[in-house]
Amino acid sequence: MKSIWPIILLAAEPFVNFDRALAAVAIVLGVIGFWRSEQPFSELNKRADTMTEEFLRMVMTITVSYASFTKALTGVELDSIELPENGAFALLTSFYLKQQLHAERFTQEKLAELRNDTRHQVEIGAREYAEMLIKSGLGRLRDGVEFNPKLKK
Repeated sequence: MKSIWPIILLAAEPFVNFDRALAAVAIVLGVIGFWRSEQPFSELNKRADTMTEEFLRMVMTITVSYASFTKALTGVELDSIELPENGAFALLTSFYLKQQLHAERFTQEKLAELRNDTRHQVEIGAREYAEMLIKSGLGRLRDGVEFNPKLKK
């Protein structure tokens, strides 16, 4: 009596060959890779949520600061040589943002120096804009106002 196994193996041969085995391994690896790729995306999603919360906190801080600054101006008159209200608030906001950006690395003395540097940058930028407006014919220097000769370009 002959064994039936050789017939079964010959009949199954087209279904169990190297190409099909390799394809099955590729499918299994693809499923594992897809499953493992979910983890970095979930971490990125958590980071994005954290960044959104931090951004909203910063925007809230800035808008509350603007409201507080506006309220303070109801009782305080700024010097005429200083920035007007909106410019002063923009300067304070830039101080705040730079402080948040460098808070971990800078000491209070370094932050004070950074504020002075920012103020100096604003003064230089204002002078450059004023010179540009005058040279282009869009404006003129007000009576009694002079450029600060101490400012370095």
